[in-house]
Amino acid sequence: MFPILNRSFSVVLVILVAGLTGLAAKPNIIVIMADDLGYGDLGYTGSKNIPTPNIDRLADEGVECTFGYVTHAYCGPSRAGFLTGRYQQRFGFETNPPYSRDNPITGMPEDESLFAERLQKAGYKTGVVGKWHIGSHGIHHPNNRGFDFFFGFLGGGHDFFRVDMTEPLGEGYLDTLMRNEKPVDVKGYLTTQLTDEAIGFVERNQDDPFFLFVSYNAPHSPLQAPEETVAQFSHLEGWERQTYSAMVFEMDREIGRLLRKLEDADLSEETLIFFLSDNGGPPHWDKSQEAYTSNGSFRGYKGDTYDGGVHVPFLAYWPGTLPAGGKFTKPVVSLDIARTAVSLAGGEADGLEGVDLIPYLTGDDQSAPHKAIYFRRRNSTAWAVVTADGYKWIKNDWDQQSELYNLFSDVSEQNNMINQEPERAATLKKIWQEWNEQNIPHHFSDIAPFHRDVKQFYKNMKPE
Repeated sequence: MFPILNRSFSVVLVILVAGLTGLAAKPNIIVIMADDLGYGDLGYTGSKNIPTPNIDRLADEGVECTFGYVTHAYCGPSRAGFLTGRYQQRFGFETNPPYSRDNPITGMPEDESLFAERLQKAGYKTGVVGKWHIGSHGIHHPNNRGFDFFFGFLGGGHDFFRVDMTEPLGEGYLDTLMRNEKPVDVKGYLTTQLTDEAIGFVERNQDDPFFLFVSYNAPHSPLQAPEETVAQFSHLEGWERQTYSAMVFEMDREIGRLLRKLEDADLSEETLIFFLSDNGGPPHWDKSQEAYTSNGSFRGYKGDTYDGGVHVPFLAYWPGTLPAGGKFTKPVVSLDIARTAVSLAGGEADGLEGVDLIPYLTGDDQSAPHKAIYFRRRNSTAWAVVTADGYKWIKNDWDQQSELYNLFSDVSEQNNMINQEPERAATLKKIWQEWNEQNIPHHFSDIAPFHRDVKQFYKNMKPE
């Protein structure tokens, strides 16, 4: 008798707590990640050239994290940190893994758990559509790393219109797409196709709690968009800016389709959505020209530890739970998404390095989520640390001197205070060094030297 009464009481208590706090029991979780998106190329961040009404809606009706960071300034390592909920330097993932399907080393270590696996164990259906980029060998395949469903490509990019297996494989930009482990062709425009698959996943799993990672490869190169969309931006200077703008516009339109699907299925208030980019917008590959992306007021671009490389659009949207139009002004990081998701799911959070953001975004906790957020590139050739009070100690490249900035008053990192505040710089250096003691060297080559060494190996193997 008493065990039955206890279980009943527990169920009632959970329902009451959920009702009082506004939190749905095991909400659905969707993360929408853009690829190489410039911070200043959205309506809500100040763009006058690219309409983004659906992303702007996430900002207007959700919470904007004005100091939102990723853990690395380019794709693969940033995604490795996000997907594990741990700084990727802990497990030696500090460069983009080369596309090599027969190489188990170039990717996520097998003993690292992705937070999708934690959600699976907590009863979630899990899916990812789009870009993977944390390993192309079978042991790194999404179906083997916590995702029930995968549609997309394993490398760092893909052509938006075609597959062509007669071309050299290279980095896999023309390799087949995959639905789970079966090859699939590109049908139409890839951004649209990815959204079709995302909507299909929602339809199949709407009766269960689900986690969906919508990993767009827009607006990453190759710069490609439907001709009729590019034509809408013909007034902009340069084909790169025109096409890039069309790619952002198309992505925003597809995000709108996904939002409407949630509304039609009455899932909006049961679904927490995060939106962010994997890093900042890149510079123009021809250094004689201006960049076709805009990082707004931030200094630098993709690849930099200046804020232009790591400070990204970061939105949280959960109607009925998070305040509409809120702005959270303390530093947060992509690692927090994993911890938030696992906490909401009631999963195992051991080893996660982020924090549950919900109490901060609702205003229940007025403190800063992090004492500091840390960055390191290529075995300490570059580094940075951002503290809760907005100070940043940084070395952006191996041959540069350290610099110190107050981001709250100098978002463009123009006023180097290293000589005026040496004691503060020394304090930030110390906390960065303490963090770095737990890191290891990165364990695989970057893309260019990897392919060079492979070609040399086969050349050496040829008979005389």
